[in-house]
Amino acid sequence: MELDEERATLIVNAIGRAVLLLKFSGERIAEYTLSEKLEEMRQQETNVIGKGVCRDAAELVRSGSLPMS
Repeated sequence: MELDEERATLIVNAIGRAVLLLKFSGERIAEYTLSEKLEEMRQQETNVIGKGVCRDAAELVRSGSLPMS
């Protein structure tokens, strides 16, 4: 699966946002906490594209690869 630049940018931004949220809340930054924060962000997101980006970002953190779709 080839990842276009715009989608990659959205995923990187979601991961960066999750890292900052964890850092500023004093939580430990680890694969588990990062993927959980991304799933939490997905649940709070109202935009369908944003939900997909957070889901893909969480999957990337957990497995190291994106889901094939």
